[in-house]
Amino acid sequence: MQKLIELVGYKHKVDLKRGEAKYMDSDWLLNAIVEEVQEVKEEIRPNNVAHLEDELSDILWGWLTIVEKLKDKGYVTSHEAILQRGLKKYEERILSLKGDERDHAIWKEVKAWQKEVLEKERDENSI
Repeated sequence: MQKLIELVGYKHKVDLKRGEAKYMDSDWLLNAIVEEVQEVKEEIRPNNVAHLEDELSDILWGWLTIVEKLKDKGYVTSHEAILQRGLKKYEERILSLKGDERDHAIWKEVKAWQKEVLEKERDENSI
């Protein structure tokens, strides 16, 4: 993963040097990811591992790219911080599940609590 992050950082520097606006535009980048998702959907079928994995890697590349652009603008801190935040978020949600009828309620409760924590974090950081 680290090599991909380094590669996307290099590509970002190339994009800055070339100055092509679309490669710096968050909306364009997100739309490109949406297009890649559609391509993944088209490749989901038996005996198609190479093509499916290739398309899935395009979604990963798109995600890494948009994070790099947002990082450069100061909107996020790092790829690693997002991955760590995601790990914490889903550990809290998944590890509390029991595998029974209570799971939907547990998920909803943990998600609501997490939203409160995020709001508090945002408020503390905006002071």
